[in-house]
Amino acid sequence: MKTDLLIDTYGTKIGCSGERIVLSFPKVEEKKEYPIRRLDKIVVLRPASLTTNAVQLALEHDVDIVYLGAFGKPVGRIFSSEPRGLASLRKAQLEVSNDPEKSFELARAFVKGKCANQISHMRLLGYRYKKDFSKELLQAQTILDSVDFLPATDKSKEQLLGIEGYIADRYFACIRKICRFPGRIPQGRDKFNSMLNYGYGILYNEVERTCLYVGLDPYLGLYHSERYGKPALVLDLVEEFRVPIVDMAIFPIFASKEIGKRKYFEKTDKNQYQLSPEGKALVVEAVMKHIYREARWNGKEYAMKRIIENQIRALARHFTGRESKYVAFDTTGVLPIENPVTDEGR
Repeated sequence: MKTDLLIDTYGTKIGCSGERIVLSFPKVEEKKEYPIRRLDKIVVLRPASLTTNAVQLALEHDVDIVYLGAFGKPVGRIFSSEPRGLASLRKAQLEVSNDPEKSFELARAFVKGKCANQISHMRLLGYRYKKDFSKELLQAQTILDSVDFLPATDKSKEQLLGIEGYIADRYFACIRKICRFPGRIPQGRDKFNSMLNYGYGILYNEVERTCLYVGLDPYLGLYHSERYGKPALVLDLVEEFRVPIVDMAIFPIFASKEIGKRKYFEKTDKNQYQLSPEGKALVVEAVMKHIYREARWNGKEYAMKRIIENQIRALARHFTGRESKYVAFDTTGVLPIENPVTDEGR
């Protein structure tokens, strides 16, 4: 199985020898080598230097190089200039995006996937931490059930945003019963949101990369509005993977006493923090474990990374008419089998 090479040491020199990527570190004589055929991508977390030969070797083996910013989102990438998709696929994507009814059906699928996964996670957390979330679960499930009855109108996507926001409020209200934090703030700089935002940034990178390789335009969305510099389709597709890949990776860390150690955060202002290099490495390791974690999907076991690729390819097939309906990923195969909790049995 291929893996990601994470560069998290300041001043690392990335070179190559034969068909191996070679890492040299400042003030350390030891070098590390990695067969290029075993790598999926090279992720640069801290300032590093990169030789032209290493870039060429990576491109020859379809290993792209991505640079992550301070908050985990990709700020740039190097990948092959060879065309990855057909013009017909981009044209079909544009046609669906401009069709109010078809784009709404896909937006509905994205929201249902995200919210269903949040509800499943609420049940799991209630079971594990012996908390009564029956009220929040009933509220969230009731409003989610109404999504299927929304007609495709000019205000439908606004209604979806309202439903998504309401269920998210119930979801994070449950989490706040387990550990203290200000609530979900997308640009928040408290410890919990700093970790969550960095984790989501890693997920954005994974989804964006796959969109490019499949041949989809990551900026041409269906649910999120298209704004300059915002990869709207990436924002659409990450919704169904937020819980199984990021939330389930970050929450156990935050709920443990380990994260209280000062080395994982740097204080920037009153009650505001950013992840330290050690904190970033901790989040990256946790999220990457969940990206490569196996789950049952469509009757088979796949790594979550493969499921992301399968879902994006399924969306591409839907655009071109080769697949009649797009079904979002749910966490049935991700959550532990021993979880027996139901709303009625609590």
